Amino acid sequence: MKRALKNIASVYFILIGLVSCDSDNGFTKHKSLSKMGLSQEPIIFDIPDKVIDSGFKNLFIRLRNDNTYPYSNIFLIASIIAGEELITQDTLEYAMANPDGSWIGKGFTQVKESKLWWKEKMVFPKIRPISISISQAVRNNGKAYGVSSLKGIVSVGLSIED
Repeated sequence: MKRALKNIASVYFILIGLVSCDSDNGFTKHKSLSKMGLSQEPIIFDIPDKVIDSGFKNLFIRLRNDNTYPYSNIFLIASIIAGEELITQDTLEYAMANPDGSWIGKGFTQVKESKLWWKEKMVFPKIRPISISISQAVRNNGKAYGVSSLKGIVSVGLSIED
């Protein structure tokens, strides 16, 4: 009987924790990629007005990679477009692995997710629609042209949080 009560209490607290983490003020979306990985073509996220209508927002890029990703870092180009106008464009570099070769992201299986900080206290313009574009800009050392596709990146995501 005590064991059953403990199990019920555990399930109850887990559910409360999951519900309390959900927020109507945030936005998280992932886009899965083919086995070819992340190409140089931008991935576009259309942002709902209700997410960005008020206040300061923090923006995070979320990458999921597996063990076939061949680099210890990644270069991304992230842009915010309002209507037809480019509001901001950043070239970003993030470490993906520790010096010992272990992945930095979180996860229990071969797939690790990294939550990468992009912008803090962003105020979105009033012009609509708002979209965010993310593409990769990785080059091999000594090469003029970028890598056409990054194998091992299995999905790209975006989070907008209060």
